[in-house]
Amino acid sequence: MQAGDDNINRAIYIPFTTMSGVKDTHYLDSIWFNYETPAYEDLEHTMRSVMAIAHKFNPSDRRAMLVFNLMEQVHQFEMITLGLKVLLGFIGTLTLGIGGVGLMNIMLVSVTQRTREIGVEKALGACRSHILLQFLAESLTITFIGGALGVILAYGVSFSVGRLTLYSAIAKNAEGGDVRLVIAPSTLLVATLILAAVGLVSGMVPAVRASRLDPIEALRYE
Repeated sequence: MQAGDDNINRAIYIPFTTMSGVKDTHYLDSIWFNYETPAYEDLEHTMRSVMAIAHKFNPSDRRAMLVFNLMEQVHQFEMITLGLKVLLGFIGTLTLGIGGVGLMNIMLVSVTQRTREIGVEKALGACRSHILLQFLAESLTITFIGGALGVILAYGVSFSVGRLTLYSAIAKNAEGGDVRLVIAPSTLLVATLILAAVGLVSGMVPAVRASRLDPIEALRYE
């Protein structure tokens, strides 16, 4: 990926001594170098100090030498990405919570409609724990099916959208800087844990209510 409109395929590299025969190299226009360290601010400070000793200027004077550190922009992009992740995570959690309220209402209606069934089960010897596990399992099953459909839909949207034009709109051969929807495994794991918690909480209230029904009153229910 390249920055700007210059065609990188038209650039060539020649020895510095050869360049001196074409252009005056006593004074350099710029110096480019790559590095592999997360401490980019310390590296820039060290570079300024070294150049300040050689050219007799104050290292703290940022006007004496222009330094373009690409890692500063990368760090800004990382902060924006982190903010988007937090925002989308909050929206996703809120959506799952609203879905959990809907699931709880559905299960409460199911308990009401199956009151006689619960009474029959208790009359035949079913314990409170059996009724509790039955409705809790049903709630978790509904949650699992809904979550699986949501994950399939998310992957479908991710693959169908493909690449969103961003960096390639202002530079050539910069498709690597465009936006792609990628579902990270960590995000999928966190969403699964939140979904399981929502399913447990949403199913626990109806399950406890069903397990506490009196068998005689349940058999009389119309």
